[in-house]
Amino acid sequence: MVWRSLFIMETEKNTNLSFNFAFVFIIGFTFAIFISSFIFVSPLTSLLILIIGLAIIIGEKIVERNISKEVLILSLIIISFALGALRYSVKDFHEVTIPSGSGVVVSEPEDKENYRRFVFKALNSEKALVNAPLYSPVQYGDRVEVRGKLEKPGIIKDEDIRRDFDYGKYLSKDDIYYTVSFAEVEIISSGHGHPIKTFLFKIKRSFVNKSKNIFSEPYASLLNGLLISGREALPKDILEEFRRAGVIHIVVLSGFNITLIANFLKTIFRSHAASIIGIILFVIMTGAGASIVRAAIMALIATSAKFFGREYSASRALMGAGFLMLIENPKILVFDPSFQLSFLATLGLIYVMPWMEKCLSRGVLTKWEKLRETLAQTLATQATVLPLLIYMSGDVSLVSLPANILILLTVPYTMLVGFAAVIISFISSILAWPFTYVSYLLLSWILFVAHTLGSLKFATIGISSFYFWIILLVYSAALAFVKLSSTFRQFRFVKKSST
Repeated sequence: MVWRSLFIMETEKNTNLSFNFAFVFIIGFTFAIFISSFIFVSPLTSLLILIIGLAIIIGEKIVERNISKEVLILSLIIISFALGALRYSVKDFHEVTIPSGSGVVVSEPEDKENYRRFVFKALNSEKALVNAPLYSPVQYGDRVEVRGKLEKPGIIKDEDIRRDFDYGKYLSKDDIYYTVSFAEVEIISSGHGHPIKTFLFKIKRSFVNKSKNIFSEPYASLLNGLLISGREALPKDILEEFRRAGVIHIVVLSGFNITLIANFLKTIFRSHAASIIGIILFVIMTGAGASIVRAAIMALIATSAKFFGREYSASRALMGAGFLMLIENPKILVFDPSFQLSFLATLGLIYVMPWMEKCLSRGVLTKWEKLRETLAQTLATQATVLPLLIYMSGDVSLVSLPANILILLTVPYTMLVGFAAVIISFISSILAWPFTYVSYLLLSWILFVAHTLGSLKFATIGISSFYFWIILLVYSAALAFVKLSSTFRQFRFVKKSST
């Protein structure tokens, strides 16, 4: 029994030590990507730094015949920094050429207010973002001829918040260096896309069309936005109301969508493998946005941990998800707002929400568990993303807290009942009618709250002078607070155990 306890303690010690080394490596890798996003680090310089890092650890081994923890950490920092800078330089190394006029539609077209937008990959492998007429019949996998004026996306100036948005850098993360507005598109042939993506997009269109058959607008668009399409499904004026009310995040595809799909498939097939396959297919079908990919990776880690009987750590899963996403595309760290906001919101749920729940577990909220959980979730996510949101948009919603409390309690039920209504309607609209009616009431409530609170004159206030160094200061202070709180809890636990 004693030997078994000692073995478990030694295993946990080695696991924690490996995690610490992995954490150091990921921090160095991420910091290098951050620096490389603003300052060019040549591949030759990265290789030189890598050699230095390897030389330190090899020299320590030869001279001392042992590698100390301090030297190992220093070498890991140098090596990880070199690899991060090298990964970014490889991603950013692209000799831009003008796309040819003929090519294939490689993304699912999105219908905006007065145009249809899609990514076009020319025969010379260059990509362009094309804005075509709204009712253009173009679909994913079509070979098309595009005629229009090619433009390089540049800086978008915003006088209200006194900040510039580098649209060119934003698109470059997806290897898009040209845009075509008011394009004329001629479809030459169809069926040139990946067969799996073609099949999944067909299912998605069928779901969207069926929802539009049983729901009128804007209820259909809101339901599709919640379940499968994200904010792209909603009209511009409703999106603005959601933004002013501070509830735009509810129509960003995220972890709850993944959970819904995984649980649905697991219930039907009673298999972890079915959940994993379903998650991957759902990510592909929805366009693999940063927030949904992050949620999917964490869900896959959780599902795999449960399958193999291992303990799941949300913080480690988040770190692993972020690391894998940066390896695949390092530009999302600085140039993809959805990645940044999703990552921060999840950090809030992991570290801030438990503290919020503890603070709210006193007084009148003691018996209202669901309300307390929703309030803690709202406060935690809002607190963590608010500085970055203010920096990005230049304003802050004053009605966000009541709007989130009034809406978030109903969102899970809206998604579940709405999903059931659409699925059952494929069999019979009459059988689906009770679910459709309940969904309509729930969707009406969400729209009513967003419209009522978002339309208030004082719903948002502008903050123009919010500089980047303030963000760094705020998040550094928050990180220090979380670290000190964790240390204090450990100290109290040790003190209590000793007494």
